[in-house]
Amino acid sequence: MSRLPARQFSDAEAKDWRQSIFDIYARMKKKTDKPYEVNYGGLDLTVFPSVYAPEFFDDSLWYAKELAEIVGNKSLLEIGTGTGVIAIICALRGGAKVTATDINPAAVHNATINAGRYKLPIVVKQGDVYSPLTSDEKFDYIFWAHPFNDWDIKVNDSLLLTGIDPRYESLKKYITEAREHLRAGGKLLLGTGDTANLEHVNTIAKKNGYTLNLLRESDRPLEVDGEKHIKDIIYEFTE
Repeated sequence: MSRLPARQFSDAEAKDWRQSIFDIYARMKKKTDKPYEVNYGGLDLTVFPSVYAPEFFDDSLWYAKELAEIVGNKSLLEIGTGTGVIAIICALRGGAKVTATDINPAAVHNATINAGRYKLPIVVKQGDVYSPLTSDEKFDYIFWAHPFNDWDIKVNDSLLLTGIDPRYESLKKYITEAREHLRAGGKLLLGTGDTANLEHVNTIAKKNGYTLNLLRESDRPLEVDGEKHIKDIIYEFTE
């Protein structure tokens, strides 16, 4: 197992960090009640109000660039695509053949619009994790920049669910059912951060016969030009 670079918080630090996350999502939600346009990483994107807005954090572009290098022109399944920015960059830069899913119908519409703007044949399907896929859909790579706050709270808001996965229930499904959609030699990847409950992630991985292998990491601002920092991470699950 690769080292788990988890951050250790005091109770006061953990409370402050949690409030920072809620504050960012509150600003994201207040931005507008209509779709709007943004240039993000050189891409012109439409962002729907109930969809994760990548410009509020500083991780989506890093994940996209790193993943494009890793995947190249192979087939990729991206879970939780949101605006589709990661899928689009992987298709544009590496020529990846991308399928994406999202539980939020607005995100599916949003990603489809953005992929269409760049005339990319990205297939976007609505449903929870793998549920919209058929049994014969298999991929060289599967990736999810997962909502890595596992706080045990009730979350009904579709926007907030992009940042919080209570008790990692969705992550368990992501890891447990991955083999059904991986080609022979295919790789399961995870985008996460050092403020995630990495011991919990590792426990789920081990229960499913996987070891965590650290592929990439980068210390980055939580928000663009912000003072708070986070270490963004990409893991591969190896057997």
